[in-house]
Amino acid sequence: MGKLPRKHILIVGLAALVFALVGAIVGLLVASSGSESSDSVRNLTLQPNDLPPDFVLADEKLYNREELMAERPAESQIAEAGLQEAIHVSYESPDDVPVVIDVFVYGYEDEAAAETAHTYAVESDWMHLMLRRLDQERDPSSSRFSGSLADGLGEYAYAMTGELEYDDSSMTVNAYLMRSGSARAQIVISGESIFLAPDRVARNQYLRLERPGAVAAP
Repeated sequence: MGKLPRKHILIVGLAALVFALVGAIVGLLVASSGSESSDSVRNLTLQPNDLPPDFVLADEKLYNREELMAERPAESQIAEAGLQEAIHVSYESPDDVPVVIDVFVYGYEDEAAAETAHTYAVESDWMHLMLRRLDQERDPSSSRFSGSLADGLGEYAYAMTGELEYDDSSMTVNAYLMRSGSARAQIVISGESIFLAPDRVARNQYLRLERPGAVAAP
């Protein structure tokens, strides 16, 4: 009779250990899943070795679905229904007036959701989209832009170029929208440099969407 309680204690102890191990494994899987999700969208984004060596990472921010949807108007939320996560990365040149490359990569639940969002973005108000993304401290006095479908950046890719005029200066702007698989990307390049070809930057970003492990030449 005296051995029975010890057996019960042993069984209860083993059961508790099993539950603890299962809980730890589940926790690791959940954490790993979240990490892979962030890493996946980060790996789809333009990398430093896709750019001339003088360009440096100035900012990087990951967004979850809730953060992204909160800042979008109602009509955009419908088009972005399959949105899951995104990343914004900014690169700058060391010039006195730096060239700034803003890259936005958006991840969706499937290809159909990404295509719907991409089509909406291309057919939306480009001028409003670009000025909002540039987030300039002052409004331009005038602007001149032209856009067209872009070659070599996937189906229904779009490119726009133009200038923002200020009272004492002007700034050249190039922008691109592209999609591949269940992700899409937007690039806004503010300023000019003899060492940087905007179309090459856009092409390198497209390669990242197509083949995350690719290393493109600057």
